Amino acid sequence: VQARCDFISKCLQKNKTRHMLLRAHWYTEIADGQEKVKQSRPALKLIFLMAMAEAIAKDRKNNIGLESLRAIQEFFKYIIPEDKSILCGSFRRLLTRPRQPMLRFSSILRILGEVRNKAVHGEDYFTFSFRREDGDCDLITVGYLGKRGRKRRIPLDMSLTYQELRDIFKRTAIENIKSLL
Repeated sequence: VQARCDFISKCLQKNKTRHMLLRAHWYTEIADGQEKVKQSRPALKLIFLMAMAEAIAKDRKNNIGLESLRAIQEFFKYIIPEDKSILCGSFRRLLTRPRQPMLRFSSILRILGEVRNKAVHGEDYFTFSFRREDGDCDLITVGYLGKRGRKRRIPLDMSLTYQELRDIFKRTAIENIKSLL
């Protein structure tokens, strides 16, 4: 508890880190509240987690015109190795053929970015899901990969809950802020 208080005190001494900390809290709180707006639509929650990541990355880089995907990649440069391992192990291609290649970390970030884009633009906010908190088995859902205009639907075997992803985003936000202290 004392380490948390010391971290917050250090953050509050600089305008940039104070701003980043407040954004992290604000966006996470909004994402958590989406269940009240529309139940069973995890893509709506993901919009705000991704917005938090983008805002923090842009703050770190003094908002130098980073596009969304590039900002997300900048944000995740500070992910701790354990969390990166969890993400890579939780997003798996559905085994539709033998020797299916594992998803790269960059592909997972692109999938999350595409889910966010489709939800923001009202195209598809209902096909992507996380494993339920009370679920004891993995979930089959979809993501999209590929170049602009030629994205293909990728069936995913998902073993990550929203809460787990949220915690990864929060820890990564803290690591981003720590890098400036």
